[in-house]
Formats: sequence, C-alpha cells, structure tokens
Amino acid sequence: MRNAWDPRRLVDSPRLAALRRLPGIRRIPGIRELPHLPGLNSPPNVDDLRLDDLRLPGEDAAVIARRRALTRIGAMVVGAGVVGVGAGAYGKSLAPDDAPTVDAREVGATGDGETDDTEQLQKAIDAVREDGGLVYLPPGTYVTRKLTLYSRVHLRGAGGDATTLRLAPGANSAILESHRFDEETAARSDGGITMFSVRDLALDGNKQHNERGWGLRIYGYGFLVADVITFNCRDDGVFSDWGTAGDLPSPSHQMEARLTGVRSHDNGGHGFHFTGPHDSMLLDCLSFKNAGTGFRMAGAALGTLMVNCHAWGIGQTVSFELAANGIGCMNCFADLSGGVGVRISRNDCRWLGGLVLGHNHPGPGTEIGIQFAPGSRPEEPAGSAIDTKIMNCGTAAVDFGAERGMSSIKALLAQPGVLDASGSIVAGSGLGWLGRPSPTTQVELTSGIGDVTRNLVIRPSFELRSEGVPPRPSAAAVRMFVRTVDGRTQLCARFPDGSITVLGSEG
Repeated sequence: MRNAWDPRRLVDSPRLAALRRLPGIRRIPGIRELPHLPGLNSPPNVDDLRLDDLRLPGEDAAVIARRRALTRIGAMVVGAGVVGVGAGAYGKSLAPDDAPTVDAREVGATGDGETDDTEQLQKAIDAVREDGGLVYLPPGTYVTRKLTLYSRVHLRGAGGDATTLRLAPGANSAILESHRFDEETAARSDGGITMFSVRDLALDGNKQHNERGWGLRIYGYGFLVADVITFNCRDDGVFSDWGTAGDLPSPSHQMEARLTGVRSHDNGGHGFHFTGPHDSMLLDCLSFKNAGTGFRMAGAALGTLMVNCHAWGIGQTVSFELAANGIGCMNCFADLSGGVGVRISRNDCRWLGGLVLGHNHPGPGTEIGIQFAPGSRPEEPAGSAIDTKIMNCGTAAVDFGAERGMSSIKALLAQPGVLDASGSIVAGSGLGWLGRPSPTTQVELTSGIGDVTRNLVIRPSFELRSEGVPPRPSAAAVRMFVRTVDGRTQLCARFPDGSITVLGSEG
C-alpha cells in the first residue's frame, strides 16, 4: 500500500519513554508500547469530567502547559481522574499528494433528488478509504441512506446551496456517520476516525419521512467540518463525541476538531450536540429554530472554544448550554424568545463580550439571560467569568440559582420589563437578577445609576493609597480618598461644597 502509515516509524519521545516505565502498559498489535486506558471495560463517566482529569497515567501535573493553565480554579475538590492514551490511527498523515479524487457522478450517482444513490456514494468513499483522498459531489440532490466515513477521507460538495445529501424515506439513520460509531461510543475509546473533512454541502434530514435521523454523527478527532448546512433532521443536526486522552504520542496532529461556518437549523433535537473531542474550536457557527438546544457542549467537550457563534429561534429552549468544564464563548450571541440564553452547570466556563438578547417574552414560561444550574458535583458551577451585555429578558437577566462561588460576573443590563395589553410594565418582570450569588463571587450588574433596585455590585476588599486632596465631586455625589496628616492615615469623604469629613483615622 503506497504511502501507508507504518507504525514502526513511531519514534520514541521522552513522554513515551517515561510512559513505558509505568505500570499498566500493554501491547497493541502493530504499535509499540502505549499505555492501557484504565477501566476500558467500564467506561469513564464523561459527564463528570474536569479539565484536570486530562492526565497521563502516573502524572501529578496536567498533561501539557496549556491544559495546566486551564485547570479549574473555582471548585474546592481536586479530582483524581487518570486517563490513558489509545492507539486509534495515531500518527496517520493527511492524504498524500497523489491521493485519488473521485467524482461521485463518475461512479454512477445521479443527484437527481429521486434515485437512491447510497450504493454509488459509498462506493466513491470506499474507493479512497485505503490511502485517503477526496470525494467530490457535484451540484445536485443525492438521496441516500447512511454513508460511512473513514479516516483521511475528504468529502466535498459544490456549496451548501448547490450540493445536498437528503436522507432517504424510512432510513432512520444519520446521513453521515463515522466508521464503528456504535462500538467506539460504547467503549469510550480514544480511537475513532481522524484527519477527515466534510465541507461545502448541505445535509437534509428529511424528518417528515423519518422517525430518527441525524445530519452528521461522529466519533473521532482531529477533523474539519466547514461551510456545511445541516437541517430538517429528526434528532441532532451535528453530533460529535470522543474519548478523554489528554495528549497523543508523536507523530500526531493531536485531537482538536474544528467546525467553521457550520449552520444547523430546524432539527428535532439539538443544533450542535458536542461531547468531544476536548479543546476543539467552533468558529462562525449558527444554530436556530431547533427543538432542543442551539449549542450543547457537554461530556468530554471540556476546554472547547467558541468564537462568533449565534443561536436563536422560538422553540429553542436554551441557546447555549455550557455543561462541560472550561467552555469559552467569545463574542457569541444568545438570541432567545423565552427559555434561557446561556445555561452554565460546570466549572470555569466563560462568556466574554457578545450579547444576550431576549424579547421580553410574556410567557407562558420564563425568559432568563444567564442561568447557573446545578452541575454533576455539589461544588459546581464555580469559577465562571462573565463580561457581557444582557437585554430584554422578560423574567430576569441573571439567575444565580446554583452558582457556587469564585466567579466574576459582570454585565451591563437593559431590562425594561414586559408590557401588558395596556402598555404598562408587568410587575415583577424584567428583573436584574434572581437568587443570591455565592459570598466568594464578585458581581457587577448595572443599568446606569438611576435605579438602585436594578444594580448589584459586590466586590472584594480593596486598598486606597494616600494622595493629595482631590477636586470637588459633582453635585449629589461624594468622593472617597485617603490622606496622611501628621504621620497618620485618614479615610476621608469630600462633598460638593468642598467640605471634608474624616471617616476614620489610625491610632
């Protein structure tokens, strides 16, 4: 097999050399010694993972520096999780330069929107399976049952408006599914398919004629999905899962997946249901009008970063669900009409910049901007970092609920409240917050300074340094300062008329 990966080319690294001296090493056919995944027959509970659970056997520190930097700050209990390194397709490269390109039409696929093209499409994929390669789908609508994807197979259409894969009536399956999906998911392995891509096409789940169905269902790592539209599925539009290895031995391009410019809408489940691989990246993705959550990040998705993502739509009960440790959302937009904009239930999650926008939903039900919900451990969620703007949430901007402390929650609020039929504000609507934050959490919720009932500011102790007498404050204000008189430090207040009152003095 030309240019095939040869496991004998696996070069020792200091990490592998150290691992080889550890207990629990087993032989894997075709590959030299790699650590055994402890508890392979009893898979780990991925819903209970934390960032500091990503370790190699016997290590006390996190696997590498960037994971060490992400280890959670908020929780009070340090985990003892131990994770090994599996052997699935490690070291395999992208398809070689002379890898084949197969045009689906040339192997008999019609793309006429009526003929079942499953056999021809799978034949095109299988043609490049051994050495890797590209399968091109020209413009058209290809009716298909489940198609199986493999490592280093790159599926490319002519654009989401030109190439569509439509699930055949009664197929009740995913349109695209990774090889051995059921077996790998059950084992929680660190294998699965890798170094593949899907791009420039649409996936139509045809839910009107299927009782089950997914657009894309993956157990794998190190893949790319770009400029794909997945819609009209009975279940999730995109489902991705993987194991818990913290690092892969060289040669490897590592585990992180990338989803860029993916749109998922009008599905019967979640728009994006992402439970791994960890530390992945979602960029410029859109999820709307799904029956479940827009973006659900859970299980082994810990450390995943989302940038410029947008979720919206009536009936989509939660826009962003951060149910894995260390999820970071930068400049994202939670656009809701009833339900919850951002729900946080694990430690060290971040929502920075962006916007949480409600529609002053009158009910039934509630409309909450950011909600802290109970996690899988008593000390969760904690260590959150919030800095954003929250507007027009009919019930409340923030529900502190289960918030467990060590967080920084800062938001600029615009909460006018819900209007009744006469145009009057409904009493008790448009609140700034519900519940009480933990005593160890810093809070700054403000909507100007005109209405003290809508502002909540809680800060830790701070230090004022001695200075000269400051200028007078503006009308109806006071300026606090510290000065030193005859060697003694004084805490003072200066008023608009220029007078100074000493509030306290040392000694």
